[in-house]
Amino acid sequence: MRALRIHGYGGPEVMRLEEVPAPGAGPAQVLLKVRAASVNPIDWKMRRGMLASIFPPSFPRTLGRDCSGEASGALIAGVADPRTDGTHAEYAVLPQAATAPVPPGLDAATAASLCIAGLSAWIPLAEVAQVQPGMRVLIHGGAGGVGSLAIQIARELGATVFTTSTQADYCQQLGAERVIDYRIENFADAGPFDVVLDTLGGETHVRSLQVLKPGGVLVALSAAPIPPHAVPNGVRVEKPHVQATRERLGRIFDWAVTGRLRPQVTQRFALENVHEAYAAAEAPHGRGKIVLEIS
Repeated sequence: MRALRIHGYGGPEVMRLEEVPAPGAGPAQVLLKVRAASVNPIDWKMRRGMLASIFPPSFPRTLGRDCSGEASGALIAGVADPRTDGTHAEYAVLPQAATAPVPPGLDAATAASLCIAGLSAWIPLAEVAQVQPGMRVLIHGGAGGVGSLAIQIARELGATVFTTSTQADYCQQLGAERVIDYRIENFADAGPFDVVLDTLGGETHVRSLQVLKPGGVLVALSAAPIPPHAVPNGVRVEKPHVQATRERLGRIFDWAVTGRLRPQVTQRFALENVHEAYAAAEAPHGRGKIVLEIS
């Protein structure tokens, strides 16, 4: 089979599309003939070695963390174990517990696009922050793969949604009440907020603490921890564990099928054009999700 592999950390030049033996499934695993796989920030961060302290790999390693594919004639989607070979290949092995059937009405590319990105939006908002009707929610990076789903989820949960982005029309179409152009506006002027979802990290993460209401929560996906003494009294900072389960994936797929969530697949690439897909994923100001269509 063909697989996108790296033999060490680095830039795009370390990625190789190679012929390798197909893997076999072990106990509590499922082997998928991959139909589609999304390209997520975790993929290029792992390639660069940015997550080596969390997921120290052995080389060579197949990239990719989520996909949809066929097993026993059924279309299934889910998330691979980050400690093992990934999904940017013609076959992939996933933990059975981290997969769910793809319902009628979702195609393979759409289902793949909803796995990591959907979980990264759903878990922080619906489970960690427990967004309720009437809350004011700020989502950083609203046009991106996670942000474009997070805007919709927060809106469906009854929140008034604010987002930082340079793509105002797009974010408003997704349901944002106000889009804050961070190049010329300070998001603090739109506060205070009950919930902030930070998909960016860095300086934005620290500044977000100052815009929370008492009792508010800052949920961060990738930021460095903030020392407890730097957290204002009355607010909390959470870094959720984004774990795929059958129930969570099933809920996200159901929302998509019923129209509560509009998947945002904006770019599709064949596996042989995977370098172009990664270049698009690493470029600034991305919109929606990038998907590899493999078979």
